[in-house]
Amino acid sequence: MQHVPVNAYQTAVWPLSLQNQPGCRSISDDDLCAWCRHLCYRPGELSLSLLSVADGIWPSLVDVDGYAQSCPQMRLNVSPAELTRR
Repeated sequence: MQHVPVNAYQTAVWPLSLQNQPGCRSISDDDLCAWCRHLCYRPGELSLSLLSVADGIWPSLVDVDGYAQSCPQMRLNVSPAELTRR
């Protein structure tokens, strides 16, 4: 899995259930997608990438176990202080 920088933090829990939304999949805490700002994250439920297309294809590339290994659209959640330093 891609290294997650020290200044990144896991995305917040999405407030609404995504159970009936097309393109949802299960995301574990150690999945690369769990650190992306494009994720509507529901631990223990189905989550959704805001970048998934209508047929449910996510932009991430996954391994045989379904864990995201890389993503061309990955945008880490970083603290506001880190954004001002860039």
